[in-house]
Amino acid sequence: MGKRRLVEGNLYTYEILKRLGQGAFGEVSSARVLETGQIVAIKRIPIRALEGLPNNVIREYKSLQLIEHRNVVTLHDVFPKGQALYLVQEFCVTDLSHVIKRQRRSIPDAIIKGLFRQILFGLQALHSKGIVHRDIKPSNVLLSLTGVAKIGDLGLARPLDEQTRPNYTHTVATRWYRAPELLYGSRTYGSSVDTWSAGLVLAELFALSPLVAGDSDINQLNLTLQTFGDMEPKWPGVKSLPDYGKVSFPSSSGIPLDQLLPSAPPDAIALLSKLLAYDPDSRPSLDEALNAPYFVLDPAPANERTIAMWMARTLAAAEAVDAAAAQAAAAVNACW
Repeated sequence: MGKRRLVEGNLYTYEILKRLGQGAFGEVSSARVLETGQIVAIKRIPIRALEGLPNNVIREYKSLQLIEHRNVVTLHDVFPKGQALYLVQEFCVTDLSHVIKRQRRSIPDAIIKGLFRQILFGLQALHSKGIVHRDIKPSNVLLSLTGVAKIGDLGLARPLDEQTRPNYTHTVATRWYRAPELLYGSRTYGSSVDTWSAGLVLAELFALSPLVAGDSDINQLNLTLQTFGDMEPKWPGVKSLPDYGKVSFPSSSGIPLDQLLPSAPPDAIALLSKLLAYDPDSRPSLDEALNAPYFVLDPAPANERTIAMWMARTLAAAEAVDAAAAQAAAAVNACW
């Protein structure tokens, strides 16, 4: 039996259990609170003597301090230890990206409604505190064992002044979920960049794959135009953006959303068409999105318990398929 790794925090002592991942700024591990037995996630970020803490770590810490909401990941503790800063957050068993990738069939509409409504609630909590996330995507939607969706990874989040809109960087958001104003280099964008990204997450819940997956920024812009059509007729203001006109793209009328997403019901298509409006000012507020007919018409959004049971079945079935595939591969190898 290996030696227990213990870390003394401000509030509790934590036993490090398992390394979950490594990022650009540190590693994430699961841990147990010795005093309560609660399982948590701990981010360990090295503090470099000359550079200090990375900006994204400071942003995440400040943003999570402002937010206390069921659909945003909770920050339990923050403390320095040696040459590192530790952020203790609630532990979630998986994320939406992993669950989507494990799907063998279409996700039931009630489950999609339940999950997406929770995502919108989380975004609403952020925006109500003047915070724009700037990196909404399936892998940043964490899922608890009890079926609660929680927005996580606030490393690109920052306070937003909707009145003055000072210059922000446009190289934010993972490329596949980047709003068109960001693709054209806007530095004075608003919280509706999150709305666009959320729309693409909803589309992915139906398609089970990213709707617009470019391999470069230019390719992403081209695919966006080919998918949704030319921007100028729908958004004349696009011509004033910094990078507009630097590259020419073939004209396109786009593909109707109901053809792109044949499994999506008409009320979902209607909501998507608003979330994915080219003009940022035409995208709905989160209040408007949450009151869309999509969430009112049958089937009703699945509750957390139903989502938890569906998620457990989905992941168990995927693990069984993986085990069977591994067994078959081993049998084939044995024949050779």
